Amino acid sequence: MNTSVQVRLRALEMSDLEMLYEVENDSRFYESSSNLMPLSRGAMKQFIQLSLTQDIYAMRQLRLVIEVQPSTAVGFIDLVEFSPEHRRAEVGIAILSPYRHQGIATAALKQLCDWASQQLSLVQLYAYVQSENIASQALFQKVGFQSIAILPSWFVKSGKTQNAHLFQCVFGGDS
Repeated sequence: MNTSVQVRLRALEMSDLEMLYEVENDSRFYESSSNLMPLSRGAMKQFIQLSLTQDIYAMRQLRLVIEVQPSTAVGFIDLVEFSPEHRRAEVGIAILSPYRHQGIATAALKQLCDWASQQLSLVQLYAYVQSENIASQALFQKVGFQSIAILPSWFVKSGKTQNAHLFQCVFGGDS
């Protein structure tokens, strides 16, 4: 694994429409997302347009594009369930298959944590990870998240329930 990979996080642009459409309509992600049915290009275009004019405080979510040099978009990293009142947000990450296992997700998650802590003054990020998703569990642990709970039957995968690990990263402050 390349641990010195150069990653950049940037805002969504209209040129990301096809990649966003591909990821949002990939049924492999349905099991760990709240999206249960295909989304249209029109809906994705509307989401990008909205994200160009409204910030995380208005939308309560933020989707950033993960790029590797030279300016190749390889996935997305999200803050959802953003709560400025409680200074926390849930994290989601999706890397396109050809770019996995190269250290990209690790670098992107580290950058997101730094940005969320410094720019948004968040005190914590959290993520729900399926019990079977060993790679994602390792990712969050590598970046400093701790598995703080196992939630029984949290996800339904292929008609069967699956536990979730709740990972949390606290950025200091009072506990």
